[in-house]
Amino acid sequence: MQSDSGVDSPCSLSQSERSIMSTVKQSGPMARSEITRETELAQQSVHRIVDSLEQRGFLKFGEAVIAGRGKPSPTVSIHPDNFASIGLSISTDHVRLCLLDLSGNPLAQNTELLAASSPDQVMKLVHQKMAEWEEQGISKRTIVGIGISMQGFRTGPNDIFQPPELLSAWQELPLETLLSEELNLPAFAENNATASAVAEYYLGAGSGCDTLVYLSFNHGFGAGIYSGNRPFLGGHGNAGEIGAIYQTDELNKRPALSELLRTLNANGHSLNGVMDLTSRFDAKWPGVIDWLEEVKPQLQLALRALQAIADPQAIYFGGEAPDDLRHLLMEAAEGAFRDKRLPRPAMIVSALPGDPAHLGAGLLPLRELIY
Repeated sequence: MQSDSGVDSPCSLSQSERSIMSTVKQSGPMARSEITRETELAQQSVHRIVDSLEQRGFLKFGEAVIAGRGKPSPTVSIHPDNFASIGLSISTDHVRLCLLDLSGNPLAQNTELLAASSPDQVMKLVHQKMAEWEEQGISKRTIVGIGISMQGFRTGPNDIFQPPELLSAWQELPLETLLSEELNLPAFAENNATASAVAEYYLGAGSGCDTLVYLSFNHGFGAGIYSGNRPFLGGHGNAGEIGAIYQTDELNKRPALSELLRTLNANGHSLNGVMDLTSRFDAKWPGVIDWLEEVKPQLQLALRALQAIADPQAIYFGGEAPDDLRHLLMEAAEGAFRDKRLPRPAMIVSALPGDPAHLGAGLLPLRELIY
């Protein structure tokens, strides 16, 4: 079977197989006989498909249990040890990579300082990390594919982005084609905020939400929307590109970390980029409270727009903003929802540390080919 990137994938599954994999992943270990009740497949088909998935290393059998009438049925669960997925996120001053097992749990995570990265630099880094993972014995698995998250918005094909100026070397590049040709793997690309929303749903606290929004405070400011058990992209792939609601003279007052960086440096700090800001951040620094007051109206405007359009059950505060700043931004957001007739989304500080876009990127191949 071919992925959208055109690379044959030995890991891609049929719709019936994916239905069973998704059921087992969502429910956790379950009796094989219970799978029939959770899917629209006949019992004979379930037995045949589950046996095939177990033989190929996607599922594993556990102790038999009695589930209803009849003979004991073996417990079925995801086998995490035979396959893996790679995630890659590109930021203005660093690159993050991860290796996930088949359940989506991280096996390895790496952050590399790489200001204004070029595609050639990143490809060398990916090859280097894959070699290191193999030497460490954690990647002796079949690689399902690679996902990449990029800051910026789309103006055409789904894998071409318009990133911030610091990432101009990536502008107009077909990312899925680039990665699939370089690594001979299925490749999937997504905006960093949407990738983070995927990570929040699967690895954070968002699994109980039918619709959630993830606020990504990075060099810029964006939002990712996850709804109906999948990322919501909109008609042009830019759903959640919340910066578009601001007038030109309001852009420097949006809650983007590049604006906080500028404010803090004007107050006497010497901060070299967003990562330096987030690693050294102190809520007591002069300029922090003034900046929060300045961006508060634009933050609250964004929240009302997201409430009105996406109607989420929860909005998560995350991105590269450190935990203290996430809490301060959420405090600044209090009072944003003014129409008492509308249900208000819960505002939650994401517990996923740092920007989880690389984790969301790593989940993309699993979502597209396995589940």
